[in-house]
Amino acid sequence: MKKLAYILLFTVPLFSIAQKYDPESAKEHFKHNNFSAALTDYIKCIKFEPENPDFHFKAGYCVLHLAVDKKQALPFLEKAVSLPKVDPEALYYMGLAYHINHEFDKAAEFYLKYKALNKGENQKQAERQLMMLENARKLTAAPVDVSFQNLGATINSPFPDYYPYITPNESYIIFTSRRKGKGSKEFDGYYPSDIYESKVTNGEFESAKLLGTINGPFDEQAVGLSFDANTLFLYIDNIEEYGDIFESNKKNNKYSKPLKMGENVNSKDFESSASISAEGNTLFFSSNRKGGQGGKDIWMTRKLPTGEWALPQNLGSNINTEYDEDFPNLFYDGKTLYYSSNGRNSIGGYDLFKSEWDSENNEWSFPENIGYPINTCDDNMVITFTDDQRHAYVSMWREDTQGDLDIYRVTFNELDEKQTIYKSKLINATSKEFIKNAFITVTDNRTMKEVGQYIPNQKNGSFVMILKPGSYQINIDAPGYTTIKKDILIKGKSDFEEMINEDFELTKQ
Repeated sequence: MKKLAYILLFTVPLFSIAQKYDPESAKEHFKHNNFSAALTDYIKCIKFEPENPDFHFKAGYCVLHLAVDKKQALPFLEKAVSLPKVDPEALYYMGLAYHINHEFDKAAEFYLKYKALNKGENQKQAERQLMMLENARKLTAAPVDVSFQNLGATINSPFPDYYPYITPNESYIIFTSRRKGKGSKEFDGYYPSDIYESKVTNGEFESAKLLGTINGPFDEQAVGLSFDANTLFLYIDNIEEYGDIFESNKKNNKYSKPLKMGENVNSKDFESSASISAEGNTLFFSSNRKGGQGGKDIWMTRKLPTGEWALPQNLGSNINTEYDEDFPNLFYDGKTLYYSSNGRNSIGGYDLFKSEWDSENNEWSFPENIGYPINTCDDNMVITFTDDQRHAYVSMWREDTQGDLDIYRVTFNELDEKQTIYKSKLINATSKEFIKNAFITVTDNRTMKEVGQYIPNQKNGSFVMILKPGSYQINIDAPGYTTIKKDILIKGKSDFEEMINEDFELTKQ
């Protein structure tokens, strides 16, 4: 069975390890890509054979294939390359470790040392990595002005959480996770991938729930979602099926049993992801079928009057490269395409790109790298935007992760954020007269910082606050009246309100 390539492993504590020396156990775990267990075993082996270069190399390799702080790979690989008879491939992975950790000069040094050997399975890739290094130098020097918000324990888990798809108004999210679900642990040490959903209530996501009608004991991954969330595209990997795209449609608020898409979408080759236009008549998908530019390409097909999909067309060399393109996501305007690629000017691994349809020239524009830090020197696969394009959802490892890959809400800070106009008046609870002599303060409940001070209008006792979505405490002090302290919620996402009218009644002391 063949799975979608991604880093899907969780953090392992590196230094709390019982004393046991078992190189064969390490080899067996490594063979099955169970890198967390292999790393634990190799660290034990290093304690008994500290000068064994293979143990250090394999430990560093494991870290690079885990969603952890990749700085932890450096001491293992630095020790490995300092020892005689080290596997030459360690030079390549030493370069990769420096690359991911933004030590670009050292990375170039080891990529070149590896290339000078003129042998090894990563010779062609080392040349590609040198090109990515130059891209990384340029793009990391000019970062995009964004901020990241971890979606927290209601969505994320200590296990890999990835491939997020959001509706335009942020009312609903669907994503994939390898937390404990319907299946037993696999050879790599983790649970099979399942699909989860969450809805927004009072401006926040509810606790994620397993899609019971979709998931089985094997691997299901969300690889596309229509703008209204009524059509879900899946990648299924089980005993009988892999390498094809499935479709599920929502009926009575539940997704139907997934059905494999037709032969004009699926082929004898490998198809991995899909995106459908808002009106439902155009489909973009990724495939490594013949007739492309090389590797996986983005293809497009249109719906026929019969309801079937027509023969697909390759999007051509403006979008596709000799490398891999994946996870197309057509924005709701029908002309902006987001996708991932490890070609073009990637800064390392897969990067996220943007291209727009040029109706005058009848072609897609040359893709634009979305930029650092949304793109990192590791793999970045999926991005989905809200309707105003101020926010997007991605999956990555960051220092505030719940333990592995987490889902983050990205804010593009150069765009104006939605704010609520909160109108209020102060009223005497008994006489219903306006109160004009008062002092109002508002504190952000998250940061505990004061965000505003207000006094009422001297004609009618009114005041106006402009607040971003969040939780606040309002404090109202008026001489001769009981102080009011009240929490107010400014809802975000699909529950956002442009204006709130709420008056406050104060009682005499």
